[in-house]
Amino acid sequence: MGKKKSVVLMTLLTIVIVVLCAITAFPSFYIPGSDKVKKWNPAVLQYDLSMDLGGGYYAYYYPEGVISENEYESNLLALQGDDEEVKAEREEYVKSYKKYGGLYISTDPEDGIMENGAVTEEFKTAFKAAEKEIRARYAAKDYAEYRVSVVDGYAIRVELPASENTDNQTSSQYASQALSLLALTGDLTIEKGGETVDELKEEDATAKDLIKSIYVDTKYEVAYVRVRFTAKGKEMVKAFKDSASETSSDGSQTASTLDIKVGDEAILSVSTDYITENNNIMYPVAQETDIRYAETLSIVLNSALKNGGYDVQFRALTSSDIRSFAPIYGENVLTLLFIALAIVIVAILVGLVVKMGRYGVVGVYSSLSYFIITALCFAFISGGVFVVSLGSVLVFLAGLVLMNVLHYHVYGAIKKEFDLGKTVESSVKGGFNKTIWGIVDIYAVLLLGGLSLLVGAAGLATLAQQAIICIVAGAFCNLLWSRAINFTFLSASKNKYKYFRFVREDDDDE
Repeated sequence: MGKKKSVVLMTLLTIVIVVLCAITAFPSFYIPGSDKVKKWNPAVLQYDLSMDLGGGYYAYYYPEGVISENEYESNLLALQGDDEEVKAEREEYVKSYKKYGGLYISTDPEDGIMENGAVTEEFKTAFKAAEKEIRARYAAKDYAEYRVSVVDGYAIRVELPASENTDNQTSSQYASQALSLLALTGDLTIEKGGETVDELKEEDATAKDLIKSIYVDTKYEVAYVRVRFTAKGKEMVKAFKDSASETSSDGSQTASTLDIKVGDEAILSVSTDYITENNNIMYPVAQETDIRYAETLSIVLNSALKNGGYDVQFRALTSSDIRSFAPIYGENVLTLLFIALAIVIVAILVGLVVKMGRYGVVGVYSSLSYFIITALCFAFISGGVFVVSLGSVLVFLAGLVLMNVLHYHVYGAIKKEFDLGKTVESSVKGGFNKTIWGIVDIYAVLLLGGLSLLVGAAGLATLAQQAIICIVAGAFCNLLWSRAINFTFLSASKNKYKYFRFVREDDDDE
C-alpha cells in the first residue's frame, strides 16, 4: 500500500474510532433547544445493572397464617390498654401465634399449619411444592439475575434488579407487577358474572378441559395474551358471546366479561371484543416493547393451568410490601467504577506506547476497538438478555489484559525474527505466522470454556455470555484487526526501524 493511501486510511480510521468511542462513553449531558432529543446518553449508560451495582426491589411471600415479627409486634402494640376486654383480646392474640425464627405462625387449627405445637408435615410438603413452583416461574421469566430464597423456613424472599424495566414502565412498576403476579398459587378458574362457569362445576372438571394453551403473541406493535380453547371450551365461549348482548327477562344485563382467574385474582377480564371468530381469546396487554408484562401473565396462567393450585396460598402484596434496596457497594458505585475503568484503560494504553513505541499504537487502536465492540454488544445486541455486574467488568478487563499480553507476545516474536538478521517486513511476517496458532489455541480453549458454562444457572450463564463476547472481540482484534492496522501504519512509516524501536547492530569483526 502506498504511503499516501496509508495516511488517508489512518486518518479515516482514527476519526471512526474517536466517533465510536464518543458514542460509547462520552459523558451524558442535556441538549438545549431540542424538542425531540433532550439528553445525550452514551452506550455505557444503557446497561441493565445487576443488583450489586444498581440495587433492586424485594418482597416477602408469607403463607396465610404466617406473619413477620414486625407485623406481630405492631398488632400486639395496637392491643395495649387497661380495659379487660382489650387485655383478653391481647392474651388471645398471643396464644394464637407461636414464634418460629423471625416469623410467627398461627396455632389456629383452622389454618392447618400447626398441631401439638409443631408444624404439620402436610403444611411442610405443601409449602415446599409452592416454593418450587415459584422458583420455576421466575426461572421461566428468564431474568438475567434474581434471587429466590426461603427465610426462616416458611417465608419466601424474592429480589429483582432495579434496572429490569420496560420502555413504558418504571422499574418499580415492572417489579411490582412481577412480584405480585408470580406469587399467585390458586387454581385457574373461569367466571362469568362473578360465578364459576357451569363447565367447571362438573365433578373432577379442571381448566384443562376448557383451555388448550396460553401463549404470548404480537401484532401491530401490540403484545397479546392468546388463549386457545378445546372444543368444549369454544362452546362455552360461544355461549358467552351469544348471551353477552342479550337482556334477561327481568330487564337486567347479562355478564359482560369472562374472567380468567388464578385464585381470587382476575388475570384477564375478557369482553366480546377480545374473542376471535373461531372463539379463542386474543387479549391486548401492552405495547410490544412491554412484552415482558404479557409474558408474566402468560407464565402465571400456564403455571396454574398445567399444575393446578396449591394448598399454600400466599397473602396478596400491597405497595408497602414491595421495597427497594441500594447497591451493595454504595449509591456512587457506578461513577467510581467508570473512573477506575478509565484509569486502568489509560494506563494500559500508555504502557503499550512506552514499551513498544509506534507498534504500541497498534495496540492502542486494537484496545479501543475491543472496548467499542464489547461495550456496544453489552448495550444493544444483548439488550434485555443479561445485566452488567462486577463480574462483567472483571471479564472485560481480563479480556483486555489478555489481548495486550498476546499483542506484546507477537512483538517479542517479531523482534526475535529481526535479531536473526531479517528485514523488518520479513520479521513482521515471520512473527505473526509463528504466533498465530498459539493465539488461536488460547482463544479456542477460552471459547469452549465459555460455551460450556452456558448451561449453568442464570448468573453463571449470563457471565458466560459476556465472556464469549469478550473472547470473540479479543480474538478478532488479536488475529485480524491488529494485523490490518499494523500493515496500514507500517506502510505510512518513513523509518521502519524506529517504528518498532529496532536497532540494527553492525558486526565490525573482519
